[in-house]
Amino acid sequence: MSLDLLRNRNTADSLGPFDGEVAALARISGDYCFITTHADYVPAVPSLQLPHAVFLRADMRYGTDDPTLWPQQWTEAYCHLPAIPAKNSRPELDVMWWDPSPHDFIVGSAVTRGLGRLHHRCMGRFLPPITDLVERCQALMRTSKAPLSPLFGQLINNILLWTEQLQTLPTKYTKMVFGVTSLQRAVLELTALYDYTTIYRPRMLDYNAAAPAGTPIANCVGAFTTVPTVAQQMWAARLPVWFIRPTYVFDSENILAVVELQQPAFSVPDERCEQTPGVVYSGNSTSAKIEAIHHAAVHMPWYRDPFETDTKIRRQSPSPQPAAPIPSTTCSVSSGSIPVASSSNNQAARYSPCRFLITRTQYLANAHLAPDPSQAPQKNVTKTYSGSRKAQKAKHPTKIARDKFKHLEVDEMPPAISSWADALAQVDQSVMPFTNNPADRRYVLPDPGIFGNTTPERRRRYIHHWQLLSDGFIFMLSQSDSPQLMSAQGWRDILDGLTTQRGVPGSKTYRRSTALADRIGPALEASGMAIIKSLPVPFESLPQYSGDQIREVVWQVAETNFRFEFCALDRRASRKDRLDDVKNCFAGHMLIGAPLEMSQRGWAAPAIEERHRYVKRTATLMLDWVTKCDRPGIIRRVAVPVSWSPSQMQELETAVCRFYTQAFWEYFSRAAIVPLRLDHDIEKEDGQL
Repeated sequence: MSLDLLRNRNTADSLGPFDGEVAALARISGDYCFITTHADYVPAVPSLQLPHAVFLRADMRYGTDDPTLWPQQWTEAYCHLPAIPAKNSRPELDVMWWDPSPHDFIVGSAVTRGLGRLHHRCMGRFLPPITDLVERCQALMRTSKAPLSPLFGQLINNILLWTEQLQTLPTKYTKMVFGVTSLQRAVLELTALYDYTTIYRPRMLDYNAAAPAGTPIANCVGAFTTVPTVAQQMWAARLPVWFIRPTYVFDSENILAVVELQQPAFSVPDERCEQTPGVVYSGNSTSAKIEAIHHAAVHMPWYRDPFETDTKIRRQSPSPQPAAPIPSTTCSVSSGSIPVASSSNNQAARYSPCRFLITRTQYLANAHLAPDPSQAPQKNVTKTYSGSRKAQKAKHPTKIARDKFKHLEVDEMPPAISSWADALAQVDQSVMPFTNNPADRRYVLPDPGIFGNTTPERRRRYIHHWQLLSDGFIFMLSQSDSPQLMSAQGWRDILDGLTTQRGVPGSKTYRRSTALADRIGPALEASGMAIIKSLPVPFESLPQYSGDQIREVVWQVAETNFRFEFCALDRRASRKDRLDDVKNCFAGHMLIGAPLEMSQRGWAAPAIEERHRYVKRTATLMLDWVTKCDRPGIIRRVAVPVSWSPSQMQELETAVCRFYTQAFWEYFSRAAIVPLRLDHDIEKEDGQL
């Protein structure tokens, strides 16, 4: 097509919003158009060829559909995207375009060599600019008199989520890269939103705030538009804009130079990347495309509530009918001012307390607490042999199970937090729990008492096997289609290294070992292994562990158990899904991988004033818990802004701990795992948040 775009060229005249420093001709969807801009180049417009599919490339980015890499069509819902800094424009943000390599992927052990994390030194490069950006945005949210976009809170949460996951959650290499690019995209978009709100939008809305004459075009990604008003506003803000019009309307525009369309400098395969979302969007709406990219980033499966996941899996397989509930009139529930849940709320219906009430006899039978059969007359006596399991049990008839409502006082256990230990010991076990589901008495990770209530030799084996397998089991928390929980005996078998099938088909040993093999199977598959041949490790090959090393392992296991159990209890007791609010009750605001220095912060902090922040947050959540026990009156005081004396802080902490441990008994019919603390000096690793 022949069109002289330079026929009105006049270098002496000042350029208006519809003129161009440069311009280019393009064919878009079959129509010939000309594109003007005040930048010094015109990017190609492949992202405007609609409709088309949006999907991840091999570099875990979205090619020309990625708003951090290439200009998109302007849309009001995401009007801040043109302010995304261009690559190499701001040295402090250079890491936001960095591409990780396999050398940056650090694996844990040889057993799970296919699983790993981003190297902490690489993660350390992200933390300074992220911390600065989040603090500036939070300050703006506190002080702004005008309403701000809800994207501020959403993007901040996404950034904190990806920062936590990259530091703590072992995963496959491709998923780690996806996490890095998702974090980078969220940081760049939040940077653009902050700059757009504080710099560019005032220029668009107020003539007096417009950029002074001669202000250069910002070194940002920019946007395409066909709307004259948008072109004028972007020109006033000095943001790059490429104004597209059909050639037949060309009239008096002053264009100083004609250029070729600039093609993308990045080159990645067009094939969809494996082990990532497929087509995230297909259509012709820029807003819907960006929303789909946001959704794909935050809805990739990471960790789930193991108790809910395990319940869903069991419901898919045949299982015996639960005990019939007794009439709800026998249930005395302390609900306070609880909003009535909608009948369509499946979570509310599933965990309605009265739904799972059982009789005392049924509960005792399911909890294996029925009267001792040895007290009944013996009609038949089974002959046992010295090598049989029954004979081994007979040799120790006086063995007593550990009381899990009392802190285990051994040197290898981390010290108890007195408020929690006292609360656990005072749980009223005569109260009928809401459920008799056996899965509720299982554990996310090993009961920390397993490491303390054993011989020194077996403890060495437990610690070593746990260090070899822990990444695999933490990885399993992200798999929604596999069992998440195990009994205390199942965890003992795992820690003994008994991870493969054993026994005669049909026997109890065979069934239990098969369940354990299935439990670890997905992690082995992700690591490229079919079976673990290196376990159990011979005793003579086991390393020695100091008391501090053992206590650190036990603390991390206990802390992760506590945090997951807290989330599950809040979901059941409140009938709400509010993970972010629950995580605010923990030091470090994370579920998995809390660094060791957190063992002396939050609930474990020596000063009551520091603990009080977390106690108040927990008490606030407890205001809408549905329980059979009465809610302590002091918990209701957190709804009223008052000053707290140290004695009142301690009173609230005691009440919160007791209410938590009693509520946990009611919903899970077992002792809760409570937080512990470490007393020895902790060295902080580089790159920890």
